[in-house]
Amino acid sequence: MSSHLKLCVRFLLIALVGLATTTAVAAAGDEVVGRVTDVTLYRGQAMVTRAIPLAGPVGSVEIVVGSLPEQIVSDSLFAEGSEGTEVRAVRYRTRAVGETPREEVRKLDEIVEQVNDSLAQSKSQAQLLAKQTAYLDQLEGFVAPTAKVELSKGVLNAESLKAITEFSFEQRKAIAENQLVLTQTDRDLNEQLSLLQRKRAELTDGSSKTVREAVLFLEKHAEGEQTVRLTYQVSNCGWSPTYTFRAGDDLKKVDVECSALINQITGEEWNGVTLTLSTASPALSAAGPGLASFPVTLTQAAAQAKLTQRDLTSQIQSIRGRQSVAIQNNLNSLNLSDNIGSSWAANAAANEYQNLEILNGKEVLGMLRMESARAVEGPSLSYQLPGTVSLASRSDQQMVRILQTAFESHFYHVATPVLTSFVYREAELKNLSEKDLLAGPITVYLNNRFVGRSEIPTVARGQTFVVGFGADPQLRARRELADRKEAIQGGNRELSFKYRLVVENYKTEVVPVRIFDRMPHSDQSTDVRIALGELKDPLSEDEVYVRTEKSKGILRWEIDIPAAATGKDARIVEYGFTVDFDRNFALSAVGVGGGGDDPAAPAALQEDFEMMQRSRLKR
Repeated sequence: MSSHLKLCVRFLLIALVGLATTTAVAAAGDEVVGRVTDVTLYRGQAMVTRAIPLAGPVGSVEIVVGSLPEQIVSDSLFAEGSEGTEVRAVRYRTRAVGETPREEVRKLDEIVEQVNDSLAQSKSQAQLLAKQTAYLDQLEGFVAPTAKVELSKGVLNAESLKAITEFSFEQRKAIAENQLVLTQTDRDLNEQLSLLQRKRAELTDGSSKTVREAVLFLEKHAEGEQTVRLTYQVSNCGWSPTYTFRAGDDLKKVDVECSALINQITGEEWNGVTLTLSTASPALSAAGPGLASFPVTLTQAAAQAKLTQRDLTSQIQSIRGRQSVAIQNNLNSLNLSDNIGSSWAANAAANEYQNLEILNGKEVLGMLRMESARAVEGPSLSYQLPGTVSLASRSDQQMVRILQTAFESHFYHVATPVLTSFVYREAELKNLSEKDLLAGPITVYLNNRFVGRSEIPTVARGQTFVVGFGADPQLRARRELADRKEAIQGGNRELSFKYRLVVENYKTEVVPVRIFDRMPHSDQSTDVRIALGELKDPLSEDEVYVRTEKSKGILRWEIDIPAAATGKDARIVEYGFTVDFDRNFALSAVGVGGGGDDPAAPAALQEDFEMMQRSRLKR
């Protein structure tokens, strides 16, 4: 190879390398895409960060970052430069662009044109048949009067009349057959045309589209390649936790796997990104809501209508809803006026709530306390996944693992014979991992066998919670009314009851069982007096049970059921109680048989049960 040729080849290689470098790194006036490096995924949005490499000399630079996703929140754009780059401004813009039709679209257009030609030809044939029918109508209108005149004169030519009549009917028959064929042809052609048009619409969907871009105005202070980070919010995405709990034969530990079900329909591919899952709300505003004063005044005293449980619940939920909307608006407030407006809306809702506290008596304090506890939001948690993750933009859910660990367990059984004869397995687990567990659905396995599905509440690190592992077919429980007596003492009626709780164990080992039952409970202790009798088996001394359930008439025993305790050897727990009340009244359950005057009382009991049940699941 000659020296001149070698020099040309060397010059060409240098030019190619230089071209590759300038296409990989943005310079002044370039349009670039960059690479998505970090994604913080919230419950309904995501914060996306792109890294934009920047080359070129020192000075002012303007670059355009293209291919922004369709679901971008336009007000959320911001950028930050490296040490050698300063961001002057960021502007969001959209442009309408078109695309050159593809080969398959042109072929479809040719077929559509052919089908339209066939429809036009069919239409012409239909018009010709209509003209033929009109001509036959005119011919019949001429022949009939003429034949009548000739018949009156005795000069009728029967052969000619017969020939004309047969000709007319043959032509009408042919016309009817041709019209039927044309009708079928038109239907087939229209169906084919509709199908072709749908295919063409699918192929050309997006051929005329809107391009979303960010224009960055930068000041480059240092030579060499620099990096600019562009961050923005997108919608149509989110995540929720899901768990798998597996227990082995020894029941000493439970393996826990936590995964995230992710919805990603942003229109942007996230390939090899650092992913953080968060339960917080993405906030554009750095300022929190301000607190206003709470002025009061005196008005003329008037009889105040007593609020029912349902009315009070409805009012509190409405207030909390408006307050939540105001706080969310405050998170997205980008100027002082918006921040003040959303803060005032939150204060107005809080004023209504405090007004309920002032106007209502002690009887509603429990409801207010219950609703306040329910309104408290859970902790804002973040899970940064190790390594990188790729998530395509698609309609079906995608799953990524958050953590995998094992918890030591304390297994026991739960019997509630007043509700069911089945005895269920439960396990107390303590969250010893480095992360909090969010509330979410769980799938439960025991000895590699699917047990069922359930749900866990939010569990903090170090907190104990309860997971059910299904019914145990080798235990059974029942409840029997052993005795009932009624007596009148002065002006009072006294009812006494004795119950027998029977648990059978078909296993060959001792099984610890928590047995639950209940006796009547009344908030009107002066009207209805209920006393528990002497117990052979003492009630549980568990602190949570004593604090939240015992005072409401819930009875709980911690009993070890011997092996093979069946039939006459079954384990029996006996207890009794008395109910004393005015003899002129009858005892009835609230909401059953007219018991109680408040129609919303059953709803209040349900609310109370919900809180009690949640306290059983988490400690």
